Amino acid sequence: MLILPKSCFLHVPKTGGTWVKKAIAAAGISCKDYTLSGDPHIGLKDCPCREKFKFAFVRHPVDLYRSYWQFKMTYGWDSDNQLDRACRSDNFQNFVRQVLNKFPGVYSKSLAGFVGETDNEIEFVGKYENLIGDLITALRSAGEDFNEQPIRTLPPHNVSNKNRFPAIYTSALEAEVKKAEHITMKRFSYE
Repeated sequence: MLILPKSCFLHVPKTGGTWVKKAIAAAGISCKDYTLSGDPHIGLKDCPCREKFKFAFVRHPVDLYRSYWQFKMTYGWDSDNQLDRACRSDNFQNFVRQVLNKFPGVYSKSLAGFVGETDNEIEFVGKYENLIGDLITALRSAGEDFNEQPIRTLPPHNVSNKNRFPAIYTSALEAEVKKAEHITMKRFSYE
């Protein structure tokens, strides 16, 4: 979580949050990291600034699963993370099948903790697929004073090794992910 003068950024895992933090700093906005036990992924219930404009980003579930696995293969699995312990695999398709079997709809369920329920959503939910434009829109909507040019030119950050760890879906497996994450697919117009 990042606390800005007029807003608060809720960092949903694997949605470009590390880049967003760097972009906010590059744009000249003073901000403060807020973590609980070292975890930067703080949900709404633990947000210390409920009165501020809150924003977060979501990502297409098919791409999120791919990114999650590639990140873990690049940087390592977390033995303290229940999903990592239960679903760890060096094979992408095996990983996805285990997630679907053991934690169906896990991404959709976790999103509510960051962006709120459909009928009680935070002020702005942007998309990873339009990260630069949506970050600028969120900061403007929050009334933050910033320089948008550094946001537009900041290179990607915290990227996984996609060449070393290709994550290829079969069409059937991709359809299964979309079905399991139908709430996110519909709620955020990914259909």
